[in-house]
Amino acid sequence: MAKPPLKRRHILKIVALTVFGTLVAWYLSALLSFAGNSYGFNNRFSEIALTHHWWYLVWSNLVVLKGYLLVAVVYVILIYPLVRLWGKARVFRRWGVVWRTLLFACLLYGFFIFKLMLEKPYFGDYSYLLGWYDALGRVGGTTVQGMVHGLITQVFPICAMAAAVGFYLFEIRNWFARAARPMLFSSAAVLGALGLLAVSGYGLNRTSGEDEVLHGAKKRPKNIVILGSDSLRADHLSCNGYHRTTSPNIDKLAEKGVNFARCLTPIASTLESLTTMFSSQYPHTHGVRHMFPNRAMVDTANREAPSLGEMLQQRGYDTAVIGDWCACGFNELPMGFKDVIVSDFDNFRVYLSEVVFLHHQILPLFFDNRAGHMLFPKLKSFANYMTPEVVTDQVIDRLKQRAEDDKPFLIFGYYSCTHLPYKTPTHYAKLWTDPKYDGPHKHELALNVDQFIGGTDINEKWSKLPPKEVAQITALYDGCVRMFDDSVGRVVAEMERLGMMDDTIILITGDHGDDLFEPNCTFGHGTTFNGGDQANHVPMIMHIPGVEKPQRHEQLARTIDFAPTLLELLNVPAQPRFEGTSLAPVIRGGREKLGLAFFGETSYLFFRRKIPGEEPLFIPPMDETTFIDPDFDFHFVLKDKFQDAVLKTKEYCVRTERFKYVRTPGKHHPIERLFDLNEDKHCERDVKKQYPDVKARLSAALDKWLTTQQQSTTQEIYGILGEDMIEPQPANPAPTTTSTAP
Repeated sequence: MAKPPLKRRHILKIVALTVFGTLVAWYLSALLSFAGNSYGFNNRFSEIALTHHWWYLVWSNLVVLKGYLLVAVVYVILIYPLVRLWGKARVFRRWGVVWRTLLFACLLYGFFIFKLMLEKPYFGDYSYLLGWYDALGRVGGTTVQGMVHGLITQVFPICAMAAAVGFYLFEIRNWFARAARPMLFSSAAVLGALGLLAVSGYGLNRTSGEDEVLHGAKKRPKNIVILGSDSLRADHLSCNGYHRTTSPNIDKLAEKGVNFARCLTPIASTLESLTTMFSSQYPHTHGVRHMFPNRAMVDTANREAPSLGEMLQQRGYDTAVIGDWCACGFNELPMGFKDVIVSDFDNFRVYLSEVVFLHHQILPLFFDNRAGHMLFPKLKSFANYMTPEVVTDQVIDRLKQRAEDDKPFLIFGYYSCTHLPYKTPTHYAKLWTDPKYDGPHKHELALNVDQFIGGTDINEKWSKLPPKEVAQITALYDGCVRMFDDSVGRVVAEMERLGMMDDTIILITGDHGDDLFEPNCTFGHGTTFNGGDQANHVPMIMHIPGVEKPQRHEQLARTIDFAPTLLELLNVPAQPRFEGTSLAPVIRGGREKLGLAFFGETSYLFFRRKIPGEEPLFIPPMDETTFIDPDFDFHFVLKDKFQDAVLKTKEYCVRTERFKYVRTPGKHHPIERLFDLNEDKHCERDVKKQYPDVKARLSAALDKWLTTQQQSTTQEIYGILGEDMIEPQPANPAPTTTSTAP
């Protein structure tokens, strides 16, 4: 005699217990993974975390439980009807419910893993699960691959939701079968389900009446939109001659706008560089000279440094900075921006939270979205979670608000797209990487954190990187550039739709560039002037209403010149304490050459420098020189006893269009080098002996800048003939007197 089928409530109970048991096992495995990795770290900060912040780590692991609970509830809601529908075709008992529940749970897990690996492959190496997908692309082409992608990411979730919704509607209809107007209720429920599908975003494009309306352009004071990406190299944009098409949207702006192709930042480190950019003051003027300032330094800069944002606020402008974790410095140094909508990343407890959250796979799988960010607000502070799309959406929302109220505005949208370790969704990462590459840098530059913060000799290892590894890392970086370019494209398209292009200045730039294994360099930025200009060279591409013909300028410009330039273009007087020079006369055609020279300094020295035959100064590793200041919101702060040491290890540079002079602190004496950039763009050959007079002139200009804060123009340095007419000194020349570096 056949056994009767299980009752509904029994099936629901078994499904729920199976799902909850699976999630409990998942949570426990995450805890074990976290515990194992935590005790495997080998730097002083991990010791501090485990010794003094263990309770915060425990609490962070407990907070994640609400995510597991929510996932369990949703899994039960989705799996229960599927098991019930299967039971109508074939009767099964308790264990049949269990294994079918596990099967559907695995299918759901596989779906989200597939989606995660396409969007954010750097969360884990699941290439063994996606090998078939890559093979499909090679055999059937991108069209077939795209069809399969749509089937899995669009059709599958719609069908699953439709099946679940249909099941529950049928159940509800049975419950209300005797109620009045059952058909009316069912119709309303179906419409509600369709509305749920639309809100979910699967397969449906969300539009609104507002999105169909084009706001007519109105005459008003010019607005400013600045879009920047951390570590964005100007020489990796296709509009600047790069061999890959990395920046089609930026290229369109350059084709009709103004491109200063040789723009340099005085310091290649985010906090100091952005402070310089918006204050138009050099680091040794505004006082933020490394990335680990204490509260007193920050308070002084906030109190005394002028800012572009503050000046425009005084004239009625709406000012906002919108960014991800790379923009976190604006929380402490807002630079005159009234609204600071950025992540809070530069905080030890945020780092601890990220370490915890990264071990709980449910977070990137299910909660890396707007709803998840509401449930877990800290996700917006993490480098792995705050995507460019989120920043772009916020910038566009702000633009729509200003289109409605017609208020003039300054918006700075700042992205981490091109920052180390060069993480991108799969379709960007695969643009230029070798499909056969299977090394450690497949999805990102693989960097050991312990070695980075706990040692100073990491450069030695990375300097021996094989060419194929360098090519892979460079290709990943270029994919990151395209990702930022797509964000620019979205913002510009929205501005065109809103009719803002005729009264808004757009500036595309970066805080600094990045070393990509140029001669005598490895990775990173702000530690050396070796290799050329790559770490300080940033884009300065502008869309300026009223500029009818495209302009490309090869003369030197500096990020310190941004604020006075933008103010003059708005017909706003410059701040007297600005140290930058307005480039507006060049843009308007009044002056052809300004003769600006570049003055720069390095930031915190993470690596030991190597100069053949010399002994440069160095400092201990970061985990010895910094501490976590509980009175400054748990920020990393440089210890007082290392303040002078960090300044004494700074390299300084004066660069004109042809020559570049670098002064490096040495153990026994200052190390002076001179490079002729016309012949040696990667700064590999020191020519100070061939051009002793040039070295003396640039050294004197550097001394003047450091001691009196006065900049020299190229004419003041070289005289009326300029540097182009300078010839090398013949062999065995008479002794030449040069200035002595302090």
